[in-house]
Amino acid sequence: MTDIPPQSAIADDPTQAFEGLRQEISLLHTAIQGLTSAREKMPDYNPTLGAIDRQLTFMTESLESIAQAPAVKLTPTVMVRELSKAAVDVRADDKRQMDEARATMHQSIGMLEGIALRARTTQHQRKREMGIGGGAFIAGMLLWSFLPGAIARSLPVSWHVPEWMAARTLKIQEGALIQMRETNPEWLNIERAKDRISRQ
Repeated sequence: MTDIPPQSAIADDPTQAFEGLRQEISLLHTAIQGLTSAREKMPDYNPTLGAIDRQLTFMTESLESIAQAPAVKLTPTVMVRELSKAAVDVRADDKRQMDEARATMHQSIGMLEGIALRARTTQHQRKREMGIGGGAFIAGMLLWSFLPGAIARSLPVSWHVPEWMAARTLKIQEGALIQMRETNPEWLNIERAKDRISRQ
């Protein structure tokens, strides 16, 4: 760096004054160029600063929304009270569902008992009907076994109903024997064997 002459010497010689001024301007020009080149070499922080600004804005908004949330404003006492209330509500809902399930189960059991009772009643009625039917059948057989004879004996003797009934019964028996002889040739041999046995 060149030495700048003192002001008294510059004032006396205009050539030196111009030379000093030229040197100062040259120094100033060099300094400005250095600052400009240094500024050009500096990295551009605008995108980074913009991203940081956006993140800070987002965090600020998030913190404000969190601060406005009702849960943040709750004190421990209020929180315990709210939790207790929520637990009671949940238990009440569970109790209601259990009561509904119990009522449905009792209704289903009642329906099943009704079905079983109807089945038992139907089975009992069927047995009773079969018993009545069997008894009626046996009573009809017994009644039919002696009723025609009683009726025939109560009619006038001149009608000869008992004799007619006996002859009809014998005729039916003879017809059955004839049919058996015709359908079974061995039946005649059996009859002859019976006759021989009876004669002996």
